[in-house]
Amino acid sequence: MGTRRAGASDGGEGFVNEVPGEAMRAVARAYGLGEPAGPAGYAARGELGRIWRLDTQRGTWAVKELLVPQEEHDAREDAGFQLAARDAGVRLPRPVMTVDGDVLLDGRWRVYEWVDLAAGEVVMGAELGAVTAELHQVGHPAWGPATPWFSEPVGKAGWEALAAAGGEWAAALERALPELAALDDLVSPPGPDSLTTCHRDVNVENVRRASDGGVVVLDWENAGPARPAWELAKILVDLSLEGAVAAYRAYRAAGGPAAVAEPADFSMAIAEQGHLLEFYVRRALSPEESGENRSRARDRVKAMLSRPLTPARIETLLNVL
Repeated sequence: MGTRRAGASDGGEGFVNEVPGEAMRAVARAYGLGEPAGPAGYAARGELGRIWRLDTQRGTWAVKELLVPQEEHDAREDAGFQLAARDAGVRLPRPVMTVDGDVLLDGRWRVYEWVDLAAGEVVMGAELGAVTAELHQVGHPAWGPATPWFSEPVGKAGWEALAAAGGEWAAALERALPELAALDDLVSPPGPDSLTTCHRDVNVENVRRASDGGVVVLDWENAGPARPAWELAKILVDLSLEGAVAAYRAYRAAGGPAAVAEPADFSMAIAEQGHLLEFYVRRALSPEESGENRSRARDRVKAMLSRPLTPARIETLLNVL
């Protein structure tokens, strides 16, 4: 599950490109991976965790160090969805359980089989659409209600707090704020009968081309209850207009069960955009965060405000779809 070289660094104060050997030996024992053949090598990181490549006598493994602790119950639920998707033909790194049958070790570590990725290749919109159709056809039951992060808007107080927070992006946020706040009126709470388990983080960073061909779906820790139409709409807004059309056509051609037909179908995209901006602004301005985290957050805020989801973009997408 990696294309990075061991020891590669994203830069920034506080970045750690090594993990103590005793920690990896404990992981190897807990998951029955065999004796490590050497130190673990840094492979990649996302917002929720870092990936380490661990070679042992039994093979090669992706050890995920969670930067946001997870509960075993939630980990078991998303692992169940992964196994169901794998059984249905979706390619993904197989989750590995501990010898005691748990998914997590100390709420901090998870292990997956290692998958070699094609370096420098980005999947196309049509590939995202097709694999999303496969995911939605799994039909894995939702294990609870939709969480606020994915289903509830930031709200007036949240937007006012963001505007008052300051930062180098303040002018761009002020310009975008009227349209961002107007989106909140489009969010519609989902009925419980409309929910199924979705990946909830399908994008070109988490759907990658494998070195031996085909695509592989990564980073399942965000999986949870959602409406398939919401997830599909969220995927489309991350793409160019041409890419969104290709993804939607491929999704429908592959038997995807959802349709994006009205502004309310963008509810998850709207809710997540607001909550992500809150998260990244707080992280970028927090003196308690590492230099790496603050730098990544600043870049994310600027990127989001350079091409925000707006009512006009939603109208354009609905027209072309």
